[in-house]
Amino acid sequence: MPTSRRPVLPPSTVELPGPFTHQLVHTRGLRLHAAVAGNPGDPLIVLLHGAFGGWFDFAEVIAPLAETGFHVAAVDARGYGMSDKPPGPYGGDLPTAVDDVSGLILALGHDSAVVVGSDTGGTIAWALAANHPERVRALISVSSAHPVDLRRSIAARPWEFPWMIARTLLSRLPGPLLYSLPGLIPAAYHRQLRLNTAAGFHRSPRFTELLDLRRRAAAIGNARPAILRNNRLLASAVPAKWMGTKVTAPTLLIQPPQGAWPHLAARSADRVTGGLETVAVPGTKNLPQVEDPAGFVRVVRDYLTRIDVAPRAD
Repeated sequence: MPTSRRPVLPPSTVELPGPFTHQLVHTRGLRLHAAVAGNPGDPLIVLLHGAFGGWFDFAEVIAPLAETGFHVAAVDARGYGMSDKPPGPYGGDLPTAVDDVSGLILALGHDSAVVVGSDTGGTIAWALAANHPERVRALISVSSAHPVDLRRSIAARPWEFPWMIARTLLSRLPGPLLYSLPGLIPAAYHRQLRLNTAAGFHRSPRFTELLDLRRRAAAIGNARPAILRNNRLLASAVPAKWMGTKVTAPTLLIQPPQGAWPHLAARSADRVTGGLETVAVPGTKNLPQVEDPAGFVRVVRDYLTRIDVAPRAD
């Protein structure tokens, strides 16, 4: 999220080159940007970023996943990057975000997908898997949880979630107030990236590069409201009928084995009926797709092989 002093940047700020194509996918009266690679006839993997990121958080894993036999799409959420930014306060709720992803899967020519979500992208992925099971062949949750389970964990063990609590409270403040506080937003971006990555990544040039890219992406015109609304999804309230819905898809939790994650994994296990596995990418924390892209691809590929989500035969 930019400060008021930063210039407004164009959506092309995040039109990075690479072994993928940039597409605007039309769904539900909206154009969602996706960086896409692979054969459209292969099974689909949809990659969903978190509130502080963008499609580019997955830039280094798109082509390697496609090379293993998948049609891969890393998506800019509604209001982010090169996706449309509808005016007004509507469209930032969890049911809308879920319907956006469901529609995107269909618009890409598939009935279902392996859905990978990080941070609030994981929130959306969990809700999609629970409430539109026909759209999700497998769920891969990257340091994330179903919002009901996260809310209950925070209530039961608040001392383990200080940053999430602070972040949730800040995101509820009026946008003009937040952006008027000198240095708050750049500091929040730095703190979020530092808290969610391992010490070795902090010392690498990639930390500085990703932090700069995330800040510049947040300075894209009209992105601010979407970023605030997306942050609110993390532990958002859900429709009553969603409270107890189960996830029937096979599910992989990619998360570190310390902190609040083991407790959350136990709650996730109660929600998943389709089989659940937990794994960590060694040397990483909550953003393995940027900390160790090769390790992340290996974990995803091996899991999808084990559960027999394989490319169609020619």
